[in-house]
This record gives sequence, C-alpha cells and structure tokens, in this order.
Amino acid sequence: MSESGQSAKWDKIAGQLKEKWGVVANDLSAYEQGEVQRIAGLLKEQKGLSDEDARREAERIMRNS
Repeated sequence: MSESGQSAKWDKIAGQLKEKWGVVANDLSAYEQGEVQRIAGLLKEQKGLSDEDARREAERIMRNS
C-alpha cells in the first residue's frame, strides 16, 4: 500500500476513535474533530486529495451539513 493510502486509512481509523471518545467523554469538539479527520481520510482515499485539500473539503462538508 502506498504511503498516501496508509495515511488515508490512518485518518479514517483515528477519526473514528476521536468520534467515539467524543461520545464517551461528552466532548462535542473531539467528536467533530474526529468526524472531520474521518471524512478527510475518505476523501484522500477516494479522490486522491492531498492532506490539506482533504481537510479543507471535509471542513466545508461539515459546515454545510
């Protein structure tokens, strides 16, 4: 697997963990950060976006939902 593929996979996993921690700790900020990171990982994996572009797009998606 390429380094960018591993990075995307890591972002998805880390994002899911942050989301779960946000629920357990009742921390909306941690949950939202995890959601952005998970979505950014998906975007990197599916669209081949750079880290910065994927994060920017994920934040845009979150603002519009």
